[in-house]
Amino acid sequence: MSRNPFPQPLFSPRQGQALIEAASTPQFAATLLGTARQFDCIDEVFAYQVDLEQGDVRMLLASGERKGIAERTAAYARRFHAKDPLLASPLRDQASGFSRRVRAADIPRGEYRELCFDQPGFLDKISFGWHEPGKLMVLSFYRGLQAAPEAAPPLWSLGQVAMAALSFHARSPAVDEVLPNDAQQVLLLRLQRSYPQLTGRERQIVAMSLLGDSAAEIAQALSIQPATVLTYRLRAYARYRFNRANDFLAGLLH
Repeated sequence: MSRNPFPQPLFSPRQGQALIEAASTPQFAATLLGTARQFDCIDEVFAYQVDLEQGDVRMLLASGERKGIAERTAAYARRFHAKDPLLASPLRDQASGFSRRVRAADIPRGEYRELCFDQPGFLDKISFGWHEPGKLMVLSFYRGLQAAPEAAPPLWSLGQVAMAALSFHARSPAVDEVLPNDAQQVLLLRLQRSYPQLTGRERQIVAMSLLGDSAAEIAQALSIQPATVLTYRLRAYARYRFNRANDFLAGLLH
């Protein structure tokens, strides 16, 4: 009996083609997440690019259904990426790539682990990176607590194809558009379009209120006092003579 030369399941060329075709659209993150979920228990995808000379971090995509994805990914980009064990190994001088698994249990307890793994409920992340002089690009698949101990083999193949698509996505105008899978970001965009008199903070608090967050929850997420949240809410309502957050909905549905 002859041995199967391909003992592990392969990543479909059609799926790879779909990723490449979606790379220049705002749907790329959702397409990537949906594809990854066919192989493993993936709850979130996140990618960013670092200017190694200036230290600037640019978020490329984020998609998932766990609450707080916008705040979590923004905090990672601003404060946590430099502490990530993923980047503990020194980068080579020449262009090179890497793929690594980072387990939540291996990260020291602290704000980074609490916000980016424990609160959303992630077991680990499977990450892929590409480094070239002056630039680093990283893509991570976050696996939920119910995931198997080891990542499914096709996920590693998917990561390599996804990195090629991500490189194209990073040069596309779509990267600067609002991601459709992040409900809060969608609301922020529509509030800005339909209610231009709102300030940035007022839009943020109205959006979170529409998603069901209480004043206390909003205050904790934004590091402000609950009374301040209520003040911003009342100011937002007063600008349009509204009585509650749901009064904004009519202007968001067209």
